[in-house]
Amino acid sequence: MKIRKLLSVFLLTFTIWGNVTIAYAAIEISIQDADSASVTVDQPATQEKAEKKTDWMEIILGGSYLIGVFVLFPLVVYTNLKEGLFDRIKGNTANIKTRIDLSIEERNKISAEILEKIEAQLSSYKADDGAEMVTITKGKQARFMKRGLDYINTRLCPTEQEILNRADEFTEVYKDRTKREFTGSKWILGCAIGILVFMGIVDIHILLSSFTVIQIIGITFYYLSSRTPRYLLEKRMKWIGGKGTGVVAAILSALFAGMAAKHYVSINGGAWQRDHGSELTSSGITLIILFVVAMFVGFMVALFGILNFILNYSTSFLNPLKTLDKWYEEDYSRMKLAA
Repeated sequence: MKIRKLLSVFLLTFTIWGNVTIAYAAIEISIQDADSASVTVDQPATQEKAEKKTDWMEIILGGSYLIGVFVLFPLVVYTNLKEGLFDRIKGNTANIKTRIDLSIEERNKISAEILEKIEAQLSSYKADDGAEMVTITKGKQARFMKRGLDYINTRLCPTEQEILNRADEFTEVYKDRTKREFTGSKWILGCAIGILVFMGIVDIHILLSSFTVIQIIGITFYYLSSRTPRYLLEKRMKWIGGKGTGVVAAILSALFAGMAAKHYVSINGGAWQRDHGSELTSSGITLIILFVVAMFVGFMVALFGILNFILNYSTSFLNPLKTLDKWYEEDYSRMKLAA
């Protein structure tokens, strides 16, 4: 319940600050172009103006914030808020819109047909006892099951106990298989938050700017986009043997490890002694490199969020324009005709 309230707050924040012009201006301020500073020099009238080079890094960073914050972030928030199933026992009765144009027998019949279609969509496997079972292994299966069960519980409201029991079984499968777990990098989150802390130390007024709001949304977007459903997590662990590649963590950990390296020197063939001067110089250089890398990673948080969205949501995000009634009239009816 707390995460739903948190997501609602961030969705409201997005709505208030959802002006692309303001966002781009804030990004332009935060990502200064090193080549933008120019010196006025007297030039002959015949000399042509030098062409300005394309700053691809600025385009990538600015574009990632615009796409991540203003396009994909609302989809991720909506999916996390609406991904759960309607509870036919404890759910809000205001969401129940029983189709009065159908008789009880017709509603039971359609409910049974939808459940059959759901089962046909699922992947089969053998349990430990040898029994044939079905489960969710793909995003499109999860989406179809969610729409189907919600339509049954809010539009058809079947009365046959066998149908209700089967719907409850699928509900448990859905809840178990679509449960999400954070698989992103805590290093990336730390670097992105560190940017706000650093800029706040440099100039407290930056914390009151549009950039701060956009950066916070970018951080939230990365966190939410890094939440992987269980069915996909199992598949990924089978493929790569872990939850993620951890490239950023490996790089930053290697830099920290380099700071712990000890230097020794032998003067005129004598005994080896600690070279504290070299260690101090090496640690200073490593700190500078670490700071630059951390700043770079922090500004890339929206881009990393886009990559995680592709990995974790591209096949499972919910379309806010696709209502249950529209799903039944278009997607389900088309699938039924094709069968």
